Amino acid sequence: MALLMFPLALDEFFNLLPIASFRREMGENIDVAETGGGEVLAADLGPALWGGQIDLDVLSHEEASEVTPLLNLMRRSAASFLISDPTRPWPRLDPQGRHLQGSNATLLTIGASGREIAVAGLPAWYPISRGDLVSWQYGANPARYAFHEFVGHIAADQNGQTGLVEISPPLRPGSFAGTPVTLIWPHCKAKLEPGTLDTGTGTASLTSNATWRWRQTLR
Repeated sequence: MALLMFPLALDEFFNLLPIASFRREMGENIDVAETGGGEVLAADLGPALWGGQIDLDVLSHEEASEVTPLLNLMRRSAASFLISDPTRPWPRLDPQGRHLQGSNATLLTIGASGREIAVAGLPAWYPISRGDLVSWQYGANPARYAFHEFVGHIAADQNGQTGLVEISPPLRPGSFAGTPVTLIWPHCKAKLEPGTLDTGTGTASLTSNATWRWRQTLR
């Protein structure tokens, strides 16, 4: 067997996990201060990154033997993996992403605000809903993974192009028009949060309560 290369692809790690519950939340990398006059001042300290927690289902010892070595591999400082959100694997109004089959969606335009994108290459009149997720790869050495959720509702026109629609978090430098985007199982690159992995408690026949936290990484 060849050595695994980081980040581990979805099929090499995340899709193998028997997930009982999944949490995804946006970090708040903000410094807040209050003046003597009662004014609250806030400033961004860095990019807002996604993070969350995964609790695994009750496993037989055989099943645990398939998962635990991969979880322990993630303890390494250089280890990383691709992660998606199993509660939002495709656009809300297109279950299974059936209508996207055969299409090649790309970034059409990036708004000057850095908070909006337009998408091309969609089926005519294709709807995008608030809460739908989108991802794309940009940069090199290392490759980075943008992972955003749509804040507004919008639909493509007869040419499969949308107008500008807000996304969250704001875009980071390095993305360009024409970049392919992923709307089915969108994903980002993540790492295990050190000190959070509990590989579970074993009984005579079962392993339970395995849990760990993850955090998006841009490197």
